Amino acid sequence: MRDYLTLVDETGKIIRNDKRGAINPKASNILARLHISDESWLKLTTQFECIFTGAVGTAEHLSEFSEHVGLKRTHGIANAQACLNSA
Repeated sequence: MRDYLTLVDETGKIIRNDKRGAINPKASNILARLHISDESWLKLTTQFECIFTGAVGTAEHLSEFSEHVGLKRTHGIANAQACLNSA
């Protein structure tokens, strides 16, 4: 829980206009454990609705979801590969 709050706090400091800065090492370590690069995290937190328009998850999870619901194509897989598990 503490890691989550740290990540949220540090993300807010980066994306707010009055507190621009870089991701601090503590938050960067959390992202590394999640296998998400700093750049991908910033993109995910500021452009989420542009990147994903349906289900969200790793490429593997999106493929499983598509199969489960009977979709012929897996939407969003390129963005999942680019943004999630990118570290």
